[in-house]
Amino acid sequence: MSGKISLILGAHAHLMPPAGEDEFEVLYKRRLKPFIATLNKFPKIQAALHYSGPLFSRLEQKKPELFMLIKDLVARKQLELLGGGFYEPPMFLLPLTDKIGQIEMLTTYLRQNFGRKPQGCWLAHCGWEQSLVGVLASCGMAYTFLSEAQFAAAGCTIPHTPVFTEDQGKIIMVFPVFSSLAGQDAGAILRDAPPGVTTVFPEFPEDRGEEAALAFFGELASLMADKSRDSLELTTPGKVYRNCGSLPRAYFYSSGEVPGVQPRSLLIRPEANDLYARIFFTHNMINQLRGDKSRKRAAREELWKAQGTEALYRPNFQGIGSFAGRKYAYRSILAAERIIREKDFKPSLVTIDFNLNRTPEYLFQDKNINCYVRTRGAAVFELDYLPRGWNYLDTFAGPDETDRRCAFMDRLLGGDFVPVIRNGVFDGFSGESRFCGNEEYTVSQVDRQKLKAAFVLSPRKGVPFGSIEIQKAYHLEKNLLHLSYTLRNRGDDRMVLCFIPQVDLSFAGEGEQLLFRRSQGEEEIPGGKSGILRRVLALEERDARNGASLSLNFQLPCDLCYYPVVSGEGAYQSSCFLPVFQLFLNPGDQWENRITLTVSARTRPSKN
Repeated sequence: MSGKISLILGAHAHLMPPAGEDEFEVLYKRRLKPFIATLNKFPKIQAALHYSGPLFSRLEQKKPELFMLIKDLVARKQLELLGGGFYEPPMFLLPLTDKIGQIEMLTTYLRQNFGRKPQGCWLAHCGWEQSLVGVLASCGMAYTFLSEAQFAAAGCTIPHTPVFTEDQGKIIMVFPVFSSLAGQDAGAILRDAPPGVTTVFPEFPEDRGEEAALAFFGELASLMADKSRDSLELTTPGKVYRNCGSLPRAYFYSSGEVPGVQPRSLLIRPEANDLYARIFFTHNMINQLRGDKSRKRAAREELWKAQGTEALYRPNFQGIGSFAGRKYAYRSILAAERIIREKDFKPSLVTIDFNLNRTPEYLFQDKNINCYVRTRGAAVFELDYLPRGWNYLDTFAGPDETDRRCAFMDRLLGGDFVPVIRNGVFDGFSGESRFCGNEEYTVSQVDRQKLKAAFVLSPRKGVPFGSIEIQKAYHLEKNLLHLSYTLRNRGDDRMVLCFIPQVDLSFAGEGEQLLFRRSQGEEEIPGGKSGILRRVLALEERDARNGASLSLNFQLPCDLCYYPVVSGEGAYQSSCFLPVFQLFLNPGDQWENRITLTVSARTRPSKN
């Protein structure tokens, strides 16, 4: 290959299944159709193509004419298809069986629909760990692609040359993809590319995709027809692989599309870690299913959908901060759980290190509800309503907050605390306060027969309201989650304080209605609003999207502050409820209250 430029053109696209028709149409018009239709006009130009399984499926259903055109290009060997994970998952995060399963699922789809078995694969966002070599090789993948930055970090001295990489005796080829050349015209690419193999996935301006693609391929065809440029060769990765001979060897660092960022570091976000742990937990439940291969396969495919969500490996609002992405992931996980649940399922209380932090969590389960409780804050961090596949605690705190929003995160404040809403936003907690949601509660009782677990936060010296002891006990009973509170003054002085068991809940963000009950009657308020109500005994959120009703009932009345939590882009994330109870405790006195949370079906869910 010395002195010759071997140019590989490629295209990649993915569309997550929850994307609507409008989003699909934009992708089709701006990226899919311009590349494929223009490539068809230049039969001497070859290219490689990777579309994810959900995108291929959408094309097959909605744009059969383009799907058939891809078939024609593949049949005349102008287009080489690349494999990978069917749902575009971060391969490095998956269990081994799911890595293999996702690759084989897309391989089977391509073979059945296009008559070709892919030789190489695309990795979502170039997410790499060296142990992937063995997995890819065992699935029949001979090569893959990483970015030029990953090649540079690996110390590759000849950047425009593919390399072999190895792990545990398995070998695959890796091509460098030059994103720095992606936005240039064909002439500039050839001018800037040194001899060797140059792989480019060209990007065309979104506002004139077809025009730019036509100009790019036209210029490339002219350059190929120029007899004086015998140093230019258009090829495919499969051809390069079959004729490569000896190549340098390289070992790549664990990395992704963001230079210098470990892809697993995104799991430091508690929301991402909880989703990751939930996927593994469900994976293990599926593996325990015996004797029904059909149900097991169906459950795995639902779980694989969740693995493909960008919430696992994209930062902030592009990934875990994406409301639609999180909802889709949990909906798929709960669909998998419904499939594997036995008909004679019995309510249970399970102790497990769910969050992978060497601290046990407590899972309350009945026919319709999963309730996950952690010892930090003795708070509920996941609340699933299985009939609708909805996690009401799939919340996102925002990029500037270090912990996630949960239910029953306890706060102690001064007795003169008054909640204030300014311009629809809660004004914050002023004055002396203690946030117990980040403190470790001790488990005082676990009764698996009665589905009850109790926690206690002992008095602490040197902190505000440190003489207050908090006891809280959870009990699940037929779609009702009962929470009993007992606060005691263990100090020597009288305490006047406000107690707030903060509750965050994630609804659909559209069509909800709030109903508040006081001793005088009920009041209805549209969802998504902010405000403060006095002497509230109960609230009910009517979730129109899921045809469900979620209610909180208080044994003692409280003042209730409520407001929507939105992202930096103004998108709805969750709803925060702050019940405020004023307490007057002499030394040795105690205060008791009971909160009941109910989730039940109301009407048929909307078709949205």
